[in-house]
Amino acid sequence: MKKQILGAMVLAAVSSFALAAAPAFSEVDTDANGSISAEEASVVDGLDFDAADKDADGSLSVEEYAAATAE
Repeated sequence: MKKQILGAMVLAAVSSFALAAAPAFSEVDTDANGSISAEEASVVDGLDFDAADKDADGSLSVEEYAAATAE
């Protein structure tokens, strides 16, 4: 019985993590300048800013952010 309960708890935790969505672009772009800085992006768990910044301009566009958070 304990193993079943533990298994159910692990499954629930993994499922809720997988369903957690990244915050909307507008929530992360706190200065509302249309791009996300590395500092602003630091609040997004698991986001690799350097990898997401495809054009290496030091900020994330809407498209770059969407692509990075869709993975």
